[in-house]
Amino acid sequence: MIRPFYLRDARLVARLQQAGTPLDIEEQLTHPRSPLRSVFLDTLLSPRTGPLTFILDQHDDNGRHLGLAQVRARPGRPERDVVFMSPTLSSGNGSHAIWQRLLTHLCVKTAESGTFRVYARLPLHSEELQIFRNVGFFEYAQEEIYQLDPKVDRAELQPGLVLRPQETDDGWGLQKLYASLTPRAVQNAEGLAQGQWELNRRSRRTQGRLSGYVWEVDDEILGALHIRAGKRGYAIRTLLHPDALDRAEALCQAALKLTILEPILPVYFIFRQYEAGWQNVLPLLGFNPLTSQVLVIKPMTVRVREKTSTLLPALEASPTEGAASTTVMSPFKLQPAGHEPDSGRQRARNGQVKSKRNRTPPVL
Repeated sequence: MIRPFYLRDARLVARLQQAGTPLDIEEQLTHPRSPLRSVFLDTLLSPRTGPLTFILDQHDDNGRHLGLAQVRARPGRPERDVVFMSPTLSSGNGSHAIWQRLLTHLCVKTAESGTFRVYARLPLHSEELQIFRNVGFFEYAQEEIYQLDPKVDRAELQPGLVLRPQETDDGWGLQKLYASLTPRAVQNAEGLAQGQWELNRRSRRTQGRLSGYVWEVDDEILGALHIRAGKRGYAIRTLLHPDALDRAEALCQAALKLTILEPILPVYFIFRQYEAGWQNVLPLLGFNPLTSQVLVIKPMTVRVREKTSTLLPALEASPTEGAASTTVMSPFKLQPAGHEPDSGRQRARNGQVKSKRNRTPPVL
């Protein structure tokens, strides 16, 4: 049986989180939080988003099987991220089947709540990735995570690049910058998540402190960076215009300069594989490869064909003619086909009345 979290499950969640798999690597490196703490934070911050934590508790001839799956709502958007699964796949005892059942269930429930997309960040070439594929997720991008050598003295850096704090009015400029370097397939997969660089939409639910800065030339934003400062480290993400790749080193140095308030904490740099140049620039600044992760998505909408009466511009003078079939995107449920006028009879151009066949296309 799979059920949403109730207060009486607090001890069970505390037990399951000890042997689970966190899927948000950035959060784990900078400012981790336990699934139990997430339950109570989600209850306070987004009580109307529907269940975010699911528990499997089943008894059979082989004993008792327990599992935990947790998703996190993206504030202001009909999207969620899978952030924790338990037990670990290496534990055996049917753990692969538990994951698959939990993922299938949470996808159904999140779709019912109005969610358009479910995302996850998974280890590359892993068993976890294969299970997500089995449930219908597919890959759309890959991220690389580098760690700065602790011997690098960040206080001595002289970036030579002037940044300013990110402002609310920068949303359109950041969107153009994102589109200039992001492949179309990735943009389609991320949908509303393209607004992830609008700082005010993310900071409310981000673990640690999130700050943003932009590099502007002649009123055009050519570079941007987000710095996530947590109790265990810093994480840096950047956007850099393809025409300004020669400034990548200076932009990274400017980001490192902003982390000197806590010189002991480790610094991580996260970039996507299609962002050119960083694999060559980061080693020059003292960064070393740490790990890779693949970004996956499962869309939660279905395509429905629906018959609607639409007048074609060329035939507006004859309102009984020119009805066209259109395709309508409708999430989550099938819509009934529209009704034709004249109850199955229509008048031909020669004035004779003829029977009309049912030409309503099938609902897919």
